[in-house]
Amino acid sequence: MAQFIAKKPVMVAILTLLFAGDFFRNALTVPVWATLVILATGWAIVVVITNRVTWRTLPTPLLALLVWWVVSPAWSPYAGTSLLMLLSALMGVLFALAITSAVPLDKLVRRLALSVRLILCGSIAFEVVVALIGHPVYPVGFAETPTTPIELAWSRGNFFTDGRIQGLVGNANVLGMLGLVLLIIGLWRVYASRSWRTASLLDVALATIVVARAASATVTVTIVVVAVVIGLTALARRNGLGWRMGLFGAIAAIGGAVVVAVSQWSAFVTLLGKSPDLTHRFDIWAAVVDRIDERPIVGSGFVGWWPSWDPWFAIHSVDELPMSQAHNVWLDVTLQSGLVGVTLFAAILVFALWYLWRAFAQTPMSAATVPFFVLCALTVQSLTESRLLHEWGFVTLVACAIIAERLRVGIIEKR
Repeated sequence: MAQFIAKKPVMVAILTLLFAGDFFRNALTVPVWATLVILATGWAIVVVITNRVTWRTLPTPLLALLVWWVVSPAWSPYAGTSLLMLLSALMGVLFALAITSAVPLDKLVRRLALSVRLILCGSIAFEVVVALIGHPVYPVGFAETPTTPIELAWSRGNFFTDGRIQGLVGNANVLGMLGLVLLIIGLWRVYASRSWRTASLLDVALATIVVARAASATVTVTIVVVAVVIGLTALARRNGLGWRMGLFGAIAAIGGAVVVAVSQWSAFVTLLGKSPDLTHRFDIWAAVVDRIDERPIVGSGFVGWWPSWDPWFAIHSVDELPMSQAHNVWLDVTLQSGLVGVTLFAAILVFALWYLWRAFAQTPMSAATVPFFVLCALTVQSLTESRLLHEWGFVTLVACAIIAERLRVGIIEKR
């Protein structure tokens, strides 16, 4: 049993279901997707029991936030919905525990690379087919009409045009972020390993194509941030006054660049291909802030993403399409968990990033480099998307926190 649950095909299938949930929902319908999730949950339970994983694996800030979420329905105006949505969060924690305990980190990275590679290759093939069909394709079972918004299309068939592609996941921003995940893994493997270098370079090429065609402004900014982090870390690793002065100078230059970007906001976002309001996000954020004012300290109750069936979440619509998230993790967590919850959430991110960064700074060839940069990418994404709160975003956050806790314990044991 222990050998079966860690088999490569099994884990790749689980990771693919996790990272391409929208594909399974669009292609197979929600009931079939839900059935697959239940089967995957059974796998996760077996892994956790077989490997005798306990709650002590989770870092204290994460445990505190989970407890806060669990008690939040007590004061929530949508208590029943909150209790139901808590199940998805606890399942996310279960998946993270199973994935991080099933195989060593280096094997997990390799299997993650295979899973994302399959999603990206499938996405390109899918987009080519839809483009040849010559009209947008909608999810299976969806009855489109002449007035159906193009935003609801699974794919718009843009592969042979200059438009953005959405891939199997049906969302250009998500596809771009998955491309960035494979780009991170591919570049790290080229740097850290002499074996499989050709395959890693092919991964880099595939990821670059997908990132370019998805044309996500968030991913573009994230790539710049990751490059800056690498540069600053390289300077921090050097000894001597000259290197220290260079580090401080670089930090000052970055601060100046941020000031210029904010002061020249319209020109900056135009360069990224965005409108000054970041595609209606300012209006969404304003509506969320109004709701936060109702319960600023404790929040209104955890849900993760906004369930369309609950009228309380008719917070804002864009072109008559209701929003399912705040498009900002920090506002979303504050809305659902208040200042208490967002403080704990920030503590989790700081904790995980700190210990993962220490591992990267000390040993760049360490497999911990991959979760560090993936979490960096998701942190940048958190400013314009709320995907850290559900599905693969949340599972990745918890998995990175678990890996960081192991690193922390290892540091303590060495002392």
